[in-house]
Amino acid sequence: MALTEMVERGLADQTQLRSSWAGALGQPQFMPDVYLTTAVDWDNDGRADIWSNRGDVAASIAHYLSDRGWRRGEPVFEEARLPANFDYGVADGSQRTVSEWAALGVAPIGGGDWPANEQALRAQLFLPAGATGPALLLHHNFSVIRRYNNSDRYALVVALLARALDGRQGLVQAWPRQLGSLNREQILELQTLLNGLGFEAGEPDGLFGSRTRAAVRGFQAGESLPADGFPTAALLDQIRAKAGVAPAVAREPRGLDRGGVRELQRLLNRIGHSSGAPDGVIGERTREAIRAFERARGMEVRGRATDVVLEAARAAAS
Repeated sequence: MALTEMVERGLADQTQLRSSWAGALGQPQFMPDVYLTTAVDWDNDGRADIWSNRGDVAASIAHYLSDRGWRRGEPVFEEARLPANFDYGVADGSQRTVSEWAALGVAPIGGGDWPANEQALRAQLFLPAGATGPALLLHHNFSVIRRYNNSDRYALVVALLARALDGRQGLVQAWPRQLGSLNREQILELQTLLNGLGFEAGEPDGLFGSRTRAAVRGFQAGESLPADGFPTAALLDQIRAKAGVAPAVAREPRGLDRGGVRELQRLLNRIGHSSGAPDGVIGERTREAIRAFERARGMEVRGRATDVVLEAARAAAS
């Protein structure tokens, strides 16, 4: 109905009614109802143009954040240094004032004390890459960015980009890339095994959310490991061993024949990864659609039309 109202009022024409698979429109990726309530006509030309007018785009995003509770002058996050033998279990999403975190030994990454104007602010301690990675105090504005896109990674990238534009330093603590990360299928297995062991990770969906993080912490604490809630391949192996499950033996994916490629193209088109006409021919457009699908599913990005990708596409389209 909101989309119909946009057309009836002349706010968008047919050439602009292109969207993501979920229906989000324009540069800010607003849903139609969000457009009607939040988009801003910054240059007063009679129309909030979130497709090509940079002023309207920026003002609309700013209005969205402001309407969702953005606090001017407050930080999004601050990087911290943790003391030796820190109890990582307190990084469980609970909030404390900055002064309370300081009493636990949480200090600014650059040394010294937290600014006086931040002492009373409430924040949660976030370990995006586990105990060996950066430690961040997340403030209220971080949650506001997450209301725009409900992803810790998204909010952190936006905040880091804003710092760079402001001439500020990025993260100081190195990211532990050697630990790797789990893909969606591995997280699905992790959730299933944790539930079987009595750690409530929620309905297995392959998405690493707060319940799964809490379940990982519970397992780590029970095994006398640093309870940082961060899943790694090594941790998954430990959980498998505890559950008495052998890791799946990887096999080399098999290439598809022309009929299989045609089915894969149809499925990719259906779920929003445009692969062009389903002709059974693997061109660059099909390869790019496969890569986009693999990225979205947390799979290894190879861009190949294989039985593994086809099975995943069938599951995504069902």
